[in-house]
Amino acid sequence: MSLSSGLTATDLFCGMGGSSTGLVRAGFHVKLAANHWARAIETHSANHPGTEHLCADIQAVDLRYLPRTTVLWASPICTELSPAGGRRKKDTQADLFEEWGHVPQEGFTRTRVTFWEVIRASEIHRYEIVLIENVVEAARWELFDVWLAGMTTLGYEHQFVSVSAAHVGGEDNPRAPQWRDRLYIVFNRKGVPRPD
Repeated sequence: MSLSSGLTATDLFCGMGGSSTGLVRAGFHVKLAANHWARAIETHSANHPGTEHLCADIQAVDLRYLPRTTVLWASPICTELSPAGGRRKKDTQADLFEEWGHVPQEGFTRTRVTFWEVIRASEIHRYEIVLIENVVEAARWELFDVWLAGMTTLGYEHQFVSVSAAHVGGEDNPRAPQWRDRLYIVFNRKGVPRPD
């Protein structure tokens, strides 16, 4: 089995459009971008007017009705995992962040479920490739191995890539002017070649 000739993508938990911009530059047509935060969808719509947008709590959406794409890109909400997420830490100096980071408190309580939505979407659509972007601390989540086993059960192989945004770039793609350590989990369905 090989990748479909028309490279299409779904950007789940899309943020304001940076991941979609990268996908477009890599030759993908981003068919759908989804997020529960209205401001993210407004901004993403301005940056990617040719993409269908869904502003909804993904947990409440019947994912069978999403368009079928070759690739799922997902950035599960990392507010509660990230050192910059604004959580109060014991025995440390008070930080400058709001208690709940940039996500309203009611949205913060939903952050735990977003990783499971990747499994739910993958079970339905059987994407050829699933790409997860998150903070490196995501791998310390106590249910991370269970979640990973779920993707394996669906027939996906995986590899991990850890990188700082300050180290990625080239002549036509400037490196980020900040240290942003990220974990990428690359899933390919068995029989689909692994991306390089």
